[in-house]
Amino acid sequence: MQKKLWGGRFKKKIDPRFEKFSASLQWDRRLLPYDLQIDAAHIKALKKCGVLTSSESRKLLAAVAALQKAGARGSLKLDPAAEDIHSAIHAEILKKVGTLADKLHTARSRNDLVSQSSRLYCKEHAETIYRLLLNLQEAIVLKAEETQDIFLPGMTHLQNAQVISQGHIFLAYAEMLERSKARFILTKEVSDVCVLGSGALAGVTFALDQKLMARELGLSGITSNSYDVSGDRDFILNFLSACTVLGTHLSRIAEDLMIAQVRGAALIEMDEAFCTGSSMMPQKKNADFAELARSSVGVFAGNLTGFLMTLKGLPTSYNRDLQWDKGYLFDSVEVCEELVGIFIALIRTLRVNRQRAKELLKDETLYATDLADSLVQKGVPFRTAHEQAGRIVSFAESAGKPISKIGLDLLRSFAPKLDSSVYDLFSPEHSARLKKTIGSTHPSRVRSEIESWKKKLRRDR
Repeated sequence: MQKKLWGGRFKKKIDPRFEKFSASLQWDRRLLPYDLQIDAAHIKALKKCGVLTSSESRKLLAAVAALQKAGARGSLKLDPAAEDIHSAIHAEILKKVGTLADKLHTARSRNDLVSQSSRLYCKEHAETIYRLLLNLQEAIVLKAEETQDIFLPGMTHLQNAQVISQGHIFLAYAEMLERSKARFILTKEVSDVCVLGSGALAGVTFALDQKLMARELGLSGITSNSYDVSGDRDFILNFLSACTVLGTHLSRIAEDLMIAQVRGAALIEMDEAFCTGSSMMPQKKNADFAELARSSVGVFAGNLTGFLMTLKGLPTSYNRDLQWDKGYLFDSVEVCEELVGIFIALIRTLRVNRQRAKELLKDETLYATDLADSLVQKGVPFRTAHEQAGRIVSFAESAGKPISKIGLDLLRSFAPKLDSSVYDLFSPEHSARLKKTIGSTHPSRVRSEIESWKKKLRRDR
């Protein structure tokens, strides 16, 4: 049984059931590399303020370096009975340098240690997810370039609405993910703070060089309030929130893909590598990854909500309730990174059925808005034009024929201002070229946006 870092005032042994319940090593072993980075920085600061001699500093740094190498190789065996990662590391250093290891805990608490290691974890993984999102955006923009000349029915309320470029739809996904990228940048920024020297809540007695420790850890700022730091987990809330919004974005994209691969539309084909079959029905090719991606937001939202409930009503400064943060954080981060990585491969292998897109465009009600707008160009008030176009659509549906096959005289009985130019409207390319606004599906706008995205993503790297 390990000697507790806090056991001096206790006469009784801890209840083994409580000890098992309160242990966090199963979660916070992920903080190993960050804790060891902090140890190295702290050793240098202790030497500078005179707590450690040069010889002691060298021995401790060598011990930490050895643990870092073993950890990187995966050969470091931590005591599974350790209370947490900090206790486990202390035990390993104790094996290497004896009681000199006890000096390492001078001028720090597990409160500022866990806060700092968690911040380093968040900073690194926010950057990882940011990079993954860049890769996903690049795959999406390339797919937009590949499909920019494919026109199909855009939908609102899951009903055909207007003609739109498939490339324009893919670019919408790039826009969504750009907003998520901004959230992970913010997450990285709020984690980029050195909190060492805060101690348990009031600061420490020794003149630690906090700027030195910040530089050693690659951090750009130093906390200005030790009391706030011990209970602050806003940086984790930011991470969980960013994962939740990203999960929502990916869920909506996955739903689009699911709708587009239904047999009735069969517009999008997903690579078999991301599908499974049925144990009963031999013909099935199920887009299981898209379904799992669609539902993954439940993981993210659950973790965010769970941790919010943990924080609600906690007094400021440290409380043991905060130990639950790691389970929520690590679960969301690991699912998020895995999810985005697979999404990149999925998008790269997607195929769009050009022939099916053409068949879907046989629904000429897609041009009803263009029809109304053409009447406005002839001086008809839009509300009147809207009503006249609606009557034409209703007649065409009841007659069971395309609008383009209805004679001009009959069309003019609904909309007197129409002339023969009305038949030019029933072309997807023409419909797209009618759009004049920035951000529209006009082919030149889509091409321009693709080039802009390519340049932007190169800059973002």
